[in-house]
Amino acid sequence: MDQEETLRRRSRLTLSWRVSLLIAVLLVLSAVASTLFAVQSIRNELSQQSREAVGNVHASVAALVQAEFDGIDLFRDQTLERRKQGLRDVAAPIIVALDELRASEAAGELTKEQAQSRALALLTAVRFGDDDYFFTYDMDLTAIGHPDERFQGRNLADMQDADGKYFVREARDIVLSRGDGYLDYRWERLDGAEPSPKVGYVFLYEPWDWMIGTGVYVDDIEAEVDRQVEGISQTLAQTFGHISFSGDGFFFIVDRSGEIVASGSPLLTSAMETAAGQEVITSILAEAPAQPGVEVEQTVSAPWASDDSTSWSVRTSTSGGDLDWVLVSAVSEEQLEAPGRDLALQLMGLALVVLLIGLALGILVSRRITKPVDDITRAARALADGSFDPADLDVAARRSDEVGDLARTFQTMGTEIVERERRLREQVEKLSVQIDRAKVAAEVQEITESDYFQRLKSRSRELRDRDE
Repeated sequence: MDQEETLRRRSRLTLSWRVSLLIAVLLVLSAVASTLFAVQSIRNELSQQSREAVGNVHASVAALVQAEFDGIDLFRDQTLERRKQGLRDVAAPIIVALDELRASEAAGELTKEQAQSRALALLTAVRFGDDDYFFTYDMDLTAIGHPDERFQGRNLADMQDADGKYFVREARDIVLSRGDGYLDYRWERLDGAEPSPKVGYVFLYEPWDWMIGTGVYVDDIEAEVDRQVEGISQTLAQTFGHISFSGDGFFFIVDRSGEIVASGSPLLTSAMETAAGQEVITSILAEAPAQPGVEVEQTVSAPWASDDSTSWSVRTSTSGGDLDWVLVSAVSEEQLEAPGRDLALQLMGLALVVLLIGLALGILVSRRITKPVDDITRAARALADGSFDPADLDVAARRSDEVGDLARTFQTMGTEIVERERRLREQVEKLSVQIDRAKVAAEVQEITESDYFQRLKSRSRELRDRDE
């Protein structure tokens, strides 16, 4: 029975270990909960900061690109405005010449037919600029003075330019509503070359109800714009090649047809030769904003990735003006998450160190608290076994807390119990001696009072009397 009790006690956790285990569990749970919350919060915050940083870089580069676009648009607008003003300036002497012919008619020097004939001959013969000319229509849109014999004398109300625009009708609407104005159309040159963009100036000469117009080709302006665009593309490609953000991030520009205009990554050019690369560019263009000043963020599976980080975040914005380019900043999701992940790992390592230190301190504190309790427990067992020594509780009794009070009380109580047992044993021993003496007397009396003893006594007496 004593062996079974001993085994049961050994198999049961002591109070010291239970307190230590409780402290450890509480520390682990607290550390895990706080660390997970902090790690998630920090990762989200740093990831958001990374995305905002990418957005700031994107906005800065977009402003740079937009400035270049604005310079091109400004060049086009200013050059075109000069061309338009030049048409108005060229038309001014024509009006003066027509007024002089009308004056000659009014003076009787010329008939109306003669004045108009000379006017139409003048208008047809005038050349300026790059072999540019004047044309004259009546208000029924019949060409009454046109240097191209294919149109002279024909009604051109249904004539369309290369884009299907009824530009002659549009010209009449302009002069009838405003007196003069400009229109854009595409027309072939007198030498039969391919139709080119042209800006026309038309005005109404009211005295004769004539619509007179002229125009200049502006394909040279577009050619210069294209040259500037090509230069900007090369400059941006070089600039993008030196821009680095979020590790492997880069910029590139793509037009609406899917052609790469400028790129900061040589891997993109190779990727564009694959079906996967073209598919990604198509999806980027499909999500790109139509209006400038707007940014759209999306996640794509990037075929240009040089490692396993195929999930990339791309941010797109559209340039202003007629170029309609799409600026794209691309960075892998892994790089965006890297700062938060690294800091999270550092935080987890720090939390582990703090946890280990906390566990060590907790065990030491718990041992300091529970060791006196263990001493009292052992003293109680010793008291039960009869081997109690009050000196075993001297260390615990020196404590000034409740445990010390308990140790001192138990020490006093144990001492009293031991002393009481000692006195009790002494009394028992004395009682045992008295009981033994009384027993001997009773046995002697029993022997002396027995018949056998009485017969022996009588026989002894008889023998003694006979000797006498």
